[in-house]
Amino acid sequence: ADIVITAQRQSETLQTVPIAVSAFSAEALREQQINTTSDLQLTLPNITFTKGNFTSSSSFNIRGIGDLCVGVTCDAATAIHVNDVPVLGSPIFQNEYFDVERIEVLRGPQGTLFGRNATGGVINFITAKPDLSGIHASGDVEYGNYNSVRVKGMLNIPLGDIFGVRVAGYYLNRDGFTKNLSTNSNIDGRDQYDVRVSLRFQ
Repeated sequence: ADIVITAQRQSETLQTVPIAVSAFSAEALREQQINTTSDLQLTLPNITFTKGNFTSSSSFNIRGIGDLCVGVTCDAATAIHVNDVPVLGSPIFQNEYFDVERIEVLRGPQGTLFGRNATGGVINFITAKPDLSGIHASGDVEYGNYNSVRVKGMLNIPLGDIFGVRVAGYYLNRDGFTKNLSTNSNIDGRDQYDVRVSLRFQ
């Protein structure tokens, strides 16, 4: 099936776009177990993701071009967009993907259509929009080692023929992987959640 992307600010099939683009649909993300930003680099050539241990800085490097500067005033060389809107200092790197329609990775300078900070390329996250065709719901519960509990869910409700609401979210709680020998306790655990409410008027 063709993947429709918006790499050139309009809906086009992936095969017709004259840009080096890698696109992942929601099904592809699920099948390849791409759950976090760091997982994305394992499926793409010439792309790496770095996250500092002691700072909030994190960035993508595309074809060797990225942001090695640490500081709030540093400009990134790879633009991060959510639904075609640029985000700076977003906690998206710390969260997991949930209810995502697709992810687009554009390689090479994209300043013409995406503005500054797109020298290396653009990572565009497209979230799922409300579906006006009917009521839909989905959920997923996972339990693993380190007492890991992961819950994801989505509820889609159309309100008439022209308006719809979609609520999605996830919750993650697990013990840390690292043991502090001084206090005999585990660190680097997780206790986080995220909720997204989308409205659609057509």
